[in-house]
Amino acid sequence: MEQKKIAGDLKTLVLPAVLCTALWGSAAPCVKSGYRLFSVAAGDTASQLVFAGWRFLLAGLLVLLVNGLRGRRVAPKRTELAPIAALCLFQTILQYICYYIGLSQTTGVKGSVLSGTQTFFAVLLAHLLLRDDKLTRFKALGCALGFAGVVVLNAGGGLGGFSWGDGLVLLSAVSAGAGALVSRVVTPGRDPMLLTGWQLAAGGGLLLAFGMARGGALGTVSPAGVALLGYMVVLSAVAFSVWTALLGKFQVGRVTLFSFCIPVFGAVFSALVLGETIFTLRNLAALLLVCVGIAAANYTRAKPAR
Repeated sequence: MEQKKIAGDLKTLVLPAVLCTALWGSAAPCVKSGYRLFSVAAGDTASQLVFAGWRFLLAGLLVLLVNGLRGRRVAPKRTELAPIAALCLFQTILQYICYYIGLSQTTGVKGSVLSGTQTFFAVLLAHLLLRDDKLTRFKALGCALGFAGVVVLNAGGGLGGFSWGDGLVLLSAVSAGAGALVSRVVTPGRDPMLLTGWQLAAGGGLLLAFGMARGGALGTVSPAGVALLGYMVVLSAVAFSVWTALLGKFQVGRVTLFSFCIPVFGAVFSALVLGETIFTLRNLAALLLVCVGIAAANYTRAKPAR
């Protein structure tokens, strides 16, 4: 009986959760590769927003299409417009303006580790703003380990080792943490895929419009670039849809515990795809601290689970 339960969890929870984290982890090297394939310069923030806008607009439309094919409602109700706007602001617009611009000024490995801190910002914001989600010893330990990882990542460089691109990626993590808090408040009782689809589509459309208004454009459109953009669209749609389904089936803590894999996959894929160096003592120590911190911070959310 126990073996059947383990096998069932492996198929219905572990493998889908790891798939989502692998997809999200591949985002950093994909974004940097996309800049090269579409000839988007590191300082061309308008074109970076156009690139982000196309990705999330198409991903949102794909999520809504899948929801419609499942026989679910696609058009939002008037009462859902405010939640969609709040999610759109934090989880798409602010998060990815900072992420896409910041990632152009730092490495994929560093960006993956820094973006993993969103868990700690979510924990701290929940402690400050929610009465029923206060810091525990495990959560405090997780946050301390995670932020220690950020310090280690920049060890030896002082302030000079921390670029403004790194700061933007951290601000992206803050926005993602705030978005997680908003999602926790507004999602119960509503269709999460509908909210996610409209959040991505509306946010992507606004990023695209803002980037184009500032003169942004994709400099070179090639089959390789289109294929990469297509993968990133599917990446977002599949990862959000599967993760949402897992959250609806299992305890939140059992699912979010796997988020420690995201910076691991991000660092590994950055090394493989971009040729960046990951096997340095500083990188590995920072990655270990952030991953263990994420696991510790999320572990307390699933007290009944082992």
